[in-house]
Amino acid sequence: MNQPDQILPAPGMEPQRVDIDQYHAYAPEKFELLDGYLFYGPEDRLRLLKLLFVNVGLREVVKLLPEERWREALERVYGGESPAEER
Repeated sequence: MNQPDQILPAPGMEPQRVDIDQYHAYAPEKFELLDGYLFYGPEDRLRLLKLLFVNVGLREVVKLLPEERWREALERVYGGESPAEER
């Protein structure tokens, strides 16, 4: 995977096209499974995930999980107290 010097737009509600330069910057050259994880590190996984979010659109992405899981994740990342089990 190349270092992304191409800037991807923020994922929108609808699918967006990516060009070949963005693809080469954000997609891995090959898929690898290392110790139960795709690719070498979280940065590589997140780059690919961002590319896919842009290309698929958030309307479809949010359908992948139940609403309560999204709400829980948003609360943990953006606000509120941590749940008791994380203290």
